[in-house]
Amino acid sequence: MSSFQFSNVALRGFAAATPDHLIKFDTSERRVAKFVKQMGIAQVHLSVTEQTAVDLGYVALQQALKQAGWAPSDLDLVIFDTQSPDFLGGVGNADLIHHYLNLRPDCAAFDLSLGCAAFPYALTVACSMLQATAGKMGWGINTRRIAIIIGDIQWSNYKDRETLLAQPHHLFGECTGVILLEAVSAGSCPEIKTALFADGHGYQHLFVAPAAPDAWHLDADQFVLPNGTIMDYRCKSSGDGNNVFFSYMDGIAIHEFSTGKVVESIKQQVGAAIKDYDYYVFHQANRQIINTITTRLELDPAKVLVSLDQYGNTSAATALTTICHNLHDLDHAAHVFNASFGIGLNWGFSDFMIEPGTVSAIIETDHHFTEHRLKPV
Repeated sequence: MSSFQFSNVALRGFAAATPDHLIKFDTSERRVAKFVKQMGIAQVHLSVTEQTAVDLGYVALQQALKQAGWAPSDLDLVIFDTQSPDFLGGVGNADLIHHYLNLRPDCAAFDLSLGCAAFPYALTVACSMLQATAGKMGWGINTRRIAIIIGDIQWSNYKDRETLLAQPHHLFGECTGVILLEAVSAGSCPEIKTALFADGHGYQHLFVAPAAPDAWHLDADQFVLPNGTIMDYRCKSSGDGNNVFFSYMDGIAIHEFSTGKVVESIKQQVGAAIKDYDYYVFHQANRQIINTITTRLELDPAKVLVSLDQYGNTSAATALTTICHNLHDLDHAAHVFNASFGIGLNWGFSDFMIEPGTVSAIIETDHHFTEHRLKPV
């Protein structure tokens, strides 16, 4: 376990953006009603116009900057965490944001590729960089302000718009969140604490495939997965609605990990103080997992924030989705505990204060860049 403590980083703004297309589930169908009851998801926002995390992140970042009273030129670094980048190599989503905001050449930009544990990992990276450079003028540059953007898309996992809309329900929704951070004098703001964990053996329980090692085998009808499971596979070009990529999840193993190992790690890391927080933000995997974690930690359910019912599982962005959905009208400082966990297997915790006036409500948008897209001829 790696734990960190930061005494000179202030959280200046939170914002999130989601596609304006809303899909409400028809619970008159028995199987849909069962899904809604088990998972706790009543609707999701999904793009039907090919919006990406760059489109949503751009809108969210503009709002966060407005909330903080910053100009784009005030940014010294942009970090974009996504597992569904607009380009699969070379050009990162952070580079595209840098381009569309016309940021300074000395404003650095790079991507991270963590999944559902993105929030505490990205927060740790950004805080570490600010704490390392605060008050120093190495090479004439003082890094003071950082934007973290976190988000993934789901629509590209479907063959076409019609296939996406034909699904009776969806576990995953789309939302991209932003958090702004600023280096300040040590002791002038509440401390931020994070703790990070990993279990690489768990890769076989939750992953998206195929990838580079499978590039020469995509004509197969089936694959034997690392855990021995046989997976039916048909390429997108077959016209049967299956995309080139598929997600595999061992539901039992992931449930045991989320409600077992993650809970034990919280108890060991935080102890009895876990009951002292104002709010709890857990990864929005599904309602059963959230309820079980709440029960095992003996928390007040009223303090456990949820966005799952309205936005689904928004993957890496669930922490920011949940914060912006619930705390945009916050009129007092709030002490928040976050636990994020998932694909990897990675998990992590963060402890921080949210000040009033720093959180924006989730924006529904149809914003869509076209300049950098490949265009069919």
